[in-house]
Formats: sequence, C-alpha cells, structure tokens
Amino acid sequence: MQVDGAQPWVSGEALRRLMSQLEAAQGRLWDPKEDEGKKGWLTWPEEDHGGLWQEVEATATEIRSRADVAVVVGIGGSYLGARAVTAMLRPGSEISGSRGFPVVFAGYQLSEGELLRLMDDLDDREPALVVVSKSGSTLEPGAAFHLLRTNLERRYGHQARERIYVVTDPERGALREYAVEKGYRRLPIPPDIGGRYSVLTPVGMLPAAVAGIDIRRVLTGARRGWEDCRRLDLWGNPAILYAAARHLLYLQGWMVEALVTYEPRMADFSRWWQQLFGESQGKDGRGLFPAFLHYTTDLHSMGQFVQQGRRLLFETVLDVDGASAPQPAAGEPPDPRVVIPDDVDAASAYLAGKRLDDLQEAAMAAVMEAHREGGVPQLWIEAKGPGEELVGELVFFFEAACALGGYLLGVDPYDQPGVEAYKRKLKARLLSGPVAGV
Repeated sequence: MQVDGAQPWVSGEALRRLMSQLEAAQGRLWDPKEDEGKKGWLTWPEEDHGGLWQEVEATATEIRSRADVAVVVGIGGSYLGARAVTAMLRPGSEISGSRGFPVVFAGYQLSEGELLRLMDDLDDREPALVVVSKSGSTLEPGAAFHLLRTNLERRYGHQARERIYVVTDPERGALREYAVEKGYRRLPIPPDIGGRYSVLTPVGMLPAAVAGIDIRRVLTGARRGWEDCRRLDLWGNPAILYAAARHLLYLQGWMVEALVTYEPRMADFSRWWQQLFGESQGKDGRGLFPAFLHYTTDLHSMGQFVQQGRRLLFETVLDVDGASAPQPAAGEPPDPRVVIPDDVDAASAYLAGKRLDDLQEAAMAAVMEAHREGGVPQLWIEAKGPGEELVGELVFFFEAACALGGYLLGVDPYDQPGVEAYKRKLKARLLSGPVAGV
C-alpha cells in the first residue's frame, strides 16, 4: 500500500495529525463490545471452522456429481463476493468454455429476457440451484428462485429437491422455513455477519468450491490479512493506511474514488468492492462515491475526463500480480501466442518482440505518470502472491479498511437504511394491487 502518488494531499504530517482518530477507530473495530452482533466477520478467519468447511466441500462435491452447471441465485452481498472470487480465480466461468466447473448467477435483476435466455441454456444441461439469502424476503432472488425451482420441478418432479441447495440463516427466516419444509440441503450464514462482509463464509465459499477453487487456501490468505490488519501501526497495517488516505482525500473535497484495475478478471471484484464501500459508508449525507475503471479499455472512453476533466476523483490502482494467462516456468520462454511477431506493419514496429504483459506493465506506468501530472491523486495497492491466498487476503483487507473508514466518517458501517427504504416502498406497491407505473 503506497500513498506517494497522492502528495501533497496525503502527506506524512497529515497522516500523523490523523493518528489519534485512527487509533480510536482501530480500537472501536477490535473492541468485541462495539457493534456486537454485527462483526462476526472480524474474527472469522482466525476461528476454527473445520467441520463447516468439510460440509461445504462435501456439498460442493455432491453438486458436481449430480449436475454439470450450478446456478447461484442471490443479490448484493449474497452473490457479488462469490462472483468476484470465481471470476478472479476461474476466469471465463460460463455455461460453456469454463476452465473449471461452470458457475453462473441469477436473481440479481428482474429482466424476463435474461432469465428466459438462462432457462433456454439450462434446457440442455443438468443444473443445480444454490440459493443464497439470509432472510429469503428479497424480491429479485425470491422471484428468480421460484421460477427456476418450478422449471426444475417440471423436469425432475419430486427429485428436483435433490438439486436445490440453500445458504441462509441457520435459525430463522422465510427461506429457512421453506427449505426445511421442502427438504433442501442447507448451509448456514452466520447471524452476526452481514451480506457484504460474508464472502469468506459459505455464502462465497460454497460457489467457489463448486467452481473447483481450493477454499482452504483462500482462508489461509484471509488469516494472513487478519494478522496484518490487527496491528496498530500506520505504516505496517495496510488497512489503516488505506482508510486514512481515503479519509484525508475526502476531507479535502475529493468526492469520487475510482478503483482502477488492469485485468478483466478483476471486474467482478471491483463490483464487490463498490458495494462494500458504497453500502457501508454512503449514508447521512457522507462518504466517497465508489466507482471503478478497467484500464486500458476505459482509457479510450473515460481517460480524457480523468486526465483533464473536473477535479473530483482520485484513483486507487489495484495492481494484481500475475496475468490471467498461465505463467512460464523459470527459464522458460513465454507462450509464443502472446508475443508480437517481428513481421508487423511499419506503424507497429515498436511492438515487435514484446509480449502483452510487457505492454500492460508499460501502460500502467505511463498512465499513472500522466494522471499524476494531470493532478489526479493516486493510491497504489500492490497485490502479490498465489491466487487463492491473494483473494482471501484482499477480501479481509478491504473489509477491515471499509469498517475503519466508516468509524472515521462517523457512520454505522453495517446497516443499509437506504436500501431498506426502497424495499419497503416496492413491497407496499406490489401488495396494493395491480402493478402501477411511476
């Protein structure tokens, strides 16, 4: 975690002046009595959940033996984390052409066309449903679940229940009651962990295990992140430094944080990050607007605005180690398919002999330099290490930094009253009779 690119807004002196507030926020975060019942995620990586992980892995094995595609039904924190992990570690996980067991997602929108296309694709497959919802009362996944369930029951009759798996509250809720009534296999969402902080529970780990990801290594990385984020050390705790730098920029009038990634497989991780920070900190008229940009693609649409537009955003560059293509062993040449040939046109002569990774590395350095010169503050997060462990470490790092930032802002990082407001109005409208327009 580096903040040099955010000078002069994030100076050593400014960080030191913020230290007392950072100490107070860190104290609140790690105080077991503060926000009791909401912070189960904080100690989750260091607790022994061996029996639960055996059950998750056994369930994933069962799904893979009975089906040839898994459809994960959820919205918000009930699907974004799982989608982030599977997309980052198993890029290209679609119904066809997947590197691992195919995992697809539904229930996060209300488009009839999209659901019908999914059902058409599933007609030639042997699907299983994984329904993720703490309460079971959220409209979008509820509608998709019952439509997909009915479709399975038409095909398989009473045996359809053997293809439906539910991840929900272990003690209460409409979905739990329905799953018990129908005899569906169930896995728990810990009651003291909210949706957007639940990636490292069965919410994210069951879909990951189904996709063929080694979830034990993901959890090992999360434990490493937990150890790093416990320190009360500005320069040795990356979560404190990130939360502090974001807060200083916010206090000086910057309104938007753009998470910048250079790998397409990080797109869904960016969406999870956006929900985590937007839903945790965007309340009471406060908070940075979390956006994301995928370079180099977005340089040809948004790069002009970033370079010379209104000064309202700063960039957090998430530099993920390793390309999405397999890396050659030490001493081995790269795959020739990603090396530009020598016989190119005159205008492309400067590319000859270079591999795509070389071009991407040069692009990152050039863009960062140009944007700094254009007056765009930059934070830089260098993420290195084996893929599964790296995902776990990144998830915990961002969760800890987000909660710390909430305390610095003076907001509750665990509630979402704005979301609940729209849900109440939507349910009231649907209960009042025929659906009306705006």
